[in-house]
This record gives sequence, C-alpha cells and structure tokens, in this order.
Amino acid sequence: MCGVLGIKGSSSLAQGKILLQMLTHRGQDASGIAWVDGKSANMCLSKTDKYPDFLQIEEKQVTKSLLGATRYPTFGTRTDSSNINRYAQPFTVKTKYGSIALVNNGNITNVHVLSSKSFESDTEFIVELIGSLVNKHDGDIVKATNTFMEIVDGSYSIIGIFNNQIFSFRDPKGIRPLVFGKDSNVAVISSESVVLQNLGIGNFEEVKSGELILFKDDEIEKHQLFERDHAHCMFEYVYFANPCSIIEQKLVYEVRLNLGKELGERILNENHEIDYIVPVPDTSRPASQGLSEVLDIPVREAIIKNRYLQRTFIMKSEEERSRVAKRKYLYSPKYIKGKKILVVDDSIVRGLTSQKIIKDLRKHGAEKIYLAITCPAIRFACYYGIDFPTDEELIASGHNLEEIKNVLDIDGLYYQTIDSLKKSIGFTDLCTACLSGSYPTSYAQEIRIKYLNGELQNRSHYEEV
Repeated sequence: MCGVLGIKGSSSLAQGKILLQMLTHRGQDASGIAWVDGKSANMCLSKTDKYPDFLQIEEKQVTKSLLGATRYPTFGTRTDSSNINRYAQPFTVKTKYGSIALVNNGNITNVHVLSSKSFESDTEFIVELIGSLVNKHDGDIVKATNTFMEIVDGSYSIIGIFNNQIFSFRDPKGIRPLVFGKDSNVAVISSESVVLQNLGIGNFEEVKSGELILFKDDEIEKHQLFERDHAHCMFEYVYFANPCSIIEQKLVYEVRLNLGKELGERILNENHEIDYIVPVPDTSRPASQGLSEVLDIPVREAIIKNRYLQRTFIMKSEEERSRVAKRKYLYSPKYIKGKKILVVDDSIVRGLTSQKIIKDLRKHGAEKIYLAITCPAIRFACYYGIDFPTDEELIASGHNLEEIKNVLDIDGLYYQTIDSLKKSIGFTDLCTACLSGSYPTSYAQEIRIKYLNGELQNRSHYEEV
C-alpha cells in the first residue's frame, strides 16, 4: 500500500512535494519523486527515507511531467535499509524507445512466478517488466500494458512517465483506488481525491478497473483493456483513506458515519446503560457520531491522540508498533473514572493497540468497557497490499468472540457484519478476502491453497512462493 501521484503540465517540484505530503497517511516509510528535466529532457529522481518534506530538490524548478510516491512497506524490506534506491519509489528503466519512470500502489502476488530476480519492491519488478514489454511491442505502451494485465496477478494502481507523456492504469479488479482530474493548466492523477481538491479540481473521475489512460500535452486518451467483476478494497473505507476522499463515488466520511449507525442498531437493545461513546482517534470519530445518533448517547473525546506520532498500523515492524503504541494516546480521566463507556475503533488486526488502550482505561478507573468495531473480524491474510500477510498474526483468526473479549479484558465486543459493511459502503463488489477467505484473483487463490497446505512457514511472505 502506498500513495501515488502524477502531474502532467507545468508544475514546480515544490508543488509536487506539497501534494505528495497529502498522501503520507498511505505511507510514511519513504518518499520519492521523479520528473523530466525541462532543459535536458533527462529523467531525474529524488528519494528519502522520511516524509516528502525532506526530499532534496530544487523547489523552484518547473517540469511538465512529475511522479511521486509515499511508501508503506508490504513487500520486501520492512525495516531501515542502507540502500534506499532498492526499496523506495519511483523506479526507472531504460528501453530502446526511451526511459520509463513508474510508481505503484498495490501488491503483485506472482512476482516470483514471472521473475527469478530478488526485489526489495514489487514496483521495481513492475517497471522492469513494463520496460521489457515496451521493447517487445516496439514501443507501444498500450500493447505492453495489455500484456501486463494478462500475466500479472494482484492489485496495482500505476502511474508512469514514458516519452514525455504520463500513463496510468489500474488492475482489472480495481482493488486499489486511483482518480484523475484536470484544470486549465495540469492533469493530476492520485490515489485519493483529496489531492485534487487541494488544487481546486472539483470534477474528477476514477481510473476504471482495467483501463489505461495516456495523458499527453493536449489530450487524454483512454483505452479500456480489460473488464472483470470488481473487487474494491473495503479497508480503504474502513481505515486507510482520508475521510474527505471520494472513492467510487462514495464519500469516505459518510461511509464511516453509516458504519457507526449500523453498529448502533445492533447495540440499541442491549441495555448497557452506557455513559459515553469514546472514539479511538482518528479514524473512528465519524462512526462514533453515527453510533451517538442512533443510541442517543453523547460522544466524549476521552482518548486523545498524540498528534506528533505516526500511524502505528503502517509502521515497519511489530516492535516499532508496540513501542509507539505506549505513547500514542493521552486520556481525560473525567470521562473515564467510574463510567460505563463504549469504545469505538475502526478495526482490530493484531490487537496490540486495543490491548494497550483497554489497559490504560482500566488504570483510569473505567467501570465497564464495551468495544464496538466498525470492521468485521479480520481473520485471513491480505495479499493485496495491507500488511497482514499471515493468518497467525490476526487476533480474530485464532480466537472466537469470547476469547477475544478475555484477551482484551473487555465487558462486551461488537463487530460489524459483512452485510452491514456492504450496506454502509453502498455497493457489494468489494474485496472482503481478509474477512471471508475468498480471494478475487487466481494466483492469490493458489497462494491460499499453499498456505493451508503448510508451504508458507513464516512471515517471509507469499511473494516468495
């Protein structure tokens, strides 16, 4: 999972860096940009193992083609590396027809079926494969992309530069989001619509599943290469995306509000005499409001996030997640001591953060703690770009509801149902593989069989099969 950005049209490198900063919620491990130098026409790169603000660039320099990416490590290196060029996007390759630079949001599941080379990032694999296919098809990016979609399994939302044009395409299932829009000066492609909103671009479109779009100097050319049943990632709505983003015509904030209302209907007749609804900041705040409207119970921000810390879920290792979780939250005892509280969170994945929060609430004297989760129980590994590639690390995989309650030390636990999740989002063509174990792409299904047969022995990942 990453945040990706493309700009076609006259833009400063500073603007690219500012827009990329708006995607750091999708990746905080590394950042990078690529651009075509206006004088030499050479492809240029800048990468950092920090936020985009730390990119070393000439900010006033202007380019007509720019790419950017923020990294969330779900493939290859998960901790600090001395060679950032091996794992941080963008990646480049030279072909007989010109250089290609490329960024990707997603995960390729069959890298090691298609290549014997070891990669620290599947985006490096992608750019090398695209480069070889461009050579094979005599420089035709449309034919190259068509072949790519035929042979590559997984999720991908890709933006690239080739011959001073920007191209963008999305996997046939549309698992990861990708939008584009334009004004009189530039065309912008991004993982999320908030980037376009920042530029005042109110009209935008989805890059369709299986579609390739070419952004040229004076036109936008569309090619619908594949049409398949869609499988949009439900976790984008539950957790990952910015609440102000619109994905598949659905405002993420409104979806989260609906998720809370659906949970409220389930809890309405439980007679718990709850004093306050307490959101775990920040993602669950809209859902808490939805619960409040249904249950007629006030919301109190009894848990305050330390705003100077990063998102723990997308950190590089379990050790780092545990360390930061210990200082991530502050508490308001007035709304905790002696109170019956309904704590709302977007999901329970490993359970580390939930355990820490519940323990802290007990220390602050909570009388009763109930936990409402806006996502159904996550029981199965994700092979498409969310960092839980094995079942064993998931608390709901090895425990039933009562066991999870005991592990977390809570008085009640309410998960969203899959049907209510779909109702809240507003459509049913979703990827719910991590909830149901049903994977929407063919090689991921093979991986699942190998996993169940014991062929995946550790967290070294499905990508090595």
